[in-house]
Amino acid sequence: MTKVSRTYWLVLLLACGIFAVDVFVLPDVTPELKSSASEFFNNECKGCHRWARKFAAPPMRDNVQHYASDPAAMVEYLKHPTPQHPDEWPAMEITPLTEEQAKMMTAWLLYILKNPDDPGRPK
Repeated sequence: MTKVSRTYWLVLLLACGIFAVDVFVLPDVTPELKSSASEFFNNECKGCHRWARKFAAPPMRDNVQHYASDPAAMVEYLKHPTPQHPDEWPAMEITPLTEEQAKMMTAWLLYILKNPDDPGRPK
C-alpha cells in the first residue's frame, strides 16, 4: 500500500469516527404497534391517566404535548420517570420502561396527538 493510500484510509477512518452519530429513530406506527401500545396503555397507564382530562394524574395529551418537539426526551423520561409536578400529583408508581417499550409508547402517543380521531385513541 502506498503512503498516499494509507493516508487516505487513515483520514477516512478518522472522519467516520468524528462524524459517527447515534441517530434517534422511533419505530413506524403500524397496526401491530398500535395494538401493542394500546394494550400497554390500558394495562399500565390508564389506571391514572385519561387522554384529555384530569383523573388521578395529568391528562396524557398534556404530557405528550410537552414532549412533542423532543421525542427523545420523552423516551428518556419513560425509561427513568421522575416526579414532574410533586406539588400537584403523586409520583408515578411504574417500573421504568425498556428502550423498546419507551420508543413504542412515544411513537404511538405522538401519533395519537397528531391523529386525535384515530379510533384507537385512549379515552
